[in-house]
Amino acid sequence: MSLTKLAIIVALAWFSYRLARSPRDLALRAVVACLFCRLFAAPSTIAAIRDLIGGALTASLGKLVMNIALNASWFFLLLFFLFAAAGGTARAWRETTLVLGASACMALAVLVTPDADSAFPTRGALPVTFQVPSVAVFYLVGTAYIAYATGSAAMWAWRYAAESGRRAQVGLWLAAVALVGEAGIAVIRAGIVVVRWMGGNVPPSFAGAVDGLVPVALLIFVVGVCWAGLATRISVLRVWARHRSVYHQLYPLWARLHEVFPGDALERSPRSLWLDRLSPRRIHRRFWRRMIEIRDGLVQLGPHLADSGFDTDRPAHQQVGVFEEALRRQREGARPSGRSAVLVAAPDGPDLGADIEQLVALAQALSKQTMPI
Repeated sequence: MSLTKLAIIVALAWFSYRLARSPRDLALRAVVACLFCRLFAAPSTIAAIRDLIGGALTASLGKLVMNIALNASWFFLLLFFLFAAAGGTARAWRETTLVLGASACMALAVLVTPDADSAFPTRGALPVTFQVPSVAVFYLVGTAYIAYATGSAAMWAWRYAAESGRRAQVGLWLAAVALVGEAGIAVIRAGIVVVRWMGGNVPPSFAGAVDGLVPVALLIFVVGVCWAGLATRISVLRVWARHRSVYHQLYPLWARLHEVFPGDALERSPRSLWLDRLSPRRIHRRFWRRMIEIRDGLVQLGPHLADSGFDTDRPAHQQVGVFEEALRRQREGARPSGRSAVLVAAPDGPDLGADIEQLVALAQALSKQTMPI
């Protein structure tokens, strides 16, 4: 399996999952249809179908199915941009007429071609000679439609990139560049068809090099389409890894506070405990629950911290002895002289995670101390 085909399958699986969660999203439907049709436009897919059903799918019919699927993939891409623009119904009907017209012309060309199975082998390369006009018409109509559809989609992608956020912008730019490449390749292939049809000679090495650019452009296009979602998943994974790491790093502080304030633990059902331990997706809930329990414990420990000499102008992790004294007083049941709390690990500036860093530093400092028995 080629890298391009694997990328299409992965992208199709990802967008199908998103469509299952948002089944009414017309733009997502168009993307899924585009990728599905592009998968069927691969010669290897048609060859596998022919092997599966035997002679029911002739070479010429397989070639026609492959090219109609290719036309449909670019048609659905255009629909994606139209649906994303929240309108364009009239334009959608025009695009439907164009793709049906191009596909009908290609089907007619196959039907009127003598010995069509020899004239239309199931592969992506262009024929070396065009002795029958209908064969040239087939390829010229197909390349013309691809050039039109990919060129139009490239303009839409570039326009949307200028109006999008940075994360989506990069993906749309990649898609636009790939679509321009696809359009250029289609124009060059059309030129090769005309030259060979007129009796001229185009070196097979040049035509092969042009054909070899098709999967490259397609791979860049698929990466561009998936870029925003991929960047979002990477960002989510980073947050997950960060929460998981901090959750474990906060354990020494949480354990000390939980020992003297066991009633601060938030309620957990037996089923929730098992889900928390077995489900990686619950790490965010565990992280924020631990943060809340630590904050509650620090608020209750505040009067003892004040009596033990806690200095709010110094970092908390530099006052481990004060925390140990406050914890000892709470453990022994001493009555604090007041009820005022002290602010531990105050956020520094607009960064909401600054207090978390201070709590982690305090937890690491406490971890170096001997845990009370």
